[in-house]
Amino acid sequence: MDLALIRFLPDFLPGFFHALGTNLSVAANALGVGLPMGVLLGLMSLPSASRVMSPARRAAAGAAGLITALLRAAPAFVVMYVLLHATPGRWGIGPEGAVALALAFYAAAYVADTLQPAMLDWRTGGTAGAQLFLTGLVRCFFVMVLSSGFGAAVGVTEATAVTLRALEQLPTTADRLGLMACVVAVFIAMRQAVNLGLAGLRRWMPAR
Repeated sequence: MDLALIRFLPDFLPGFFHALGTNLSVAANALGVGLPMGVLLGLMSLPSASRVMSPARRAAAGAAGLITALLRAAPAFVVMYVLLHATPGRWGIGPEGAVALALAFYAAAYVADTLQPAMLDWRTGGTAGAQLFLTGLVRCFFVMVLSSGFGAAVGVTEATAVTLRALEQLPTTADRLGLMACVVAVFIAMRQAVNLGLAGLRRWMPAR
């Protein structure tokens, strides 16, 4: 490792981890909004246990399916720009809020899609669907942590933005590659922590 990078890291790492906290906060807010939306849409789309649905119930299920499909297809990057630039100023949607809401659409669609098989499995007395649903939520959160990096395009000071600015300050390609390796190592460590947590959750749930 180059001496320039070694000298640079003590100044870089505190700002990087603070910015990473922004990624985590945005993802948590997105899941906080998307989870109840997705649960509602998933329950509305759920087939009736009696296999007989009233016209109103069928209409609600159809509307929920259409909304879920739209949320699933909405490009988060485009949604972010629309929320930030095409909504009334009195709504008070700032850059971080726009990123969180854009990711909330993805989270809602994901939750709606994965809730139905979990509920159907639960009705028959199974728990595998519930386990997959819960572990899927954790993975969804981690995906949103990584995806929130597109907020750098609208001025959100998150890990990607801090890293890009830092790369411009390093004098050599070797230094820049070394810094990128350090950042990647942080995300790999986070991913491994998530995997260990999921493994522990899978071991815990069957015993309950």
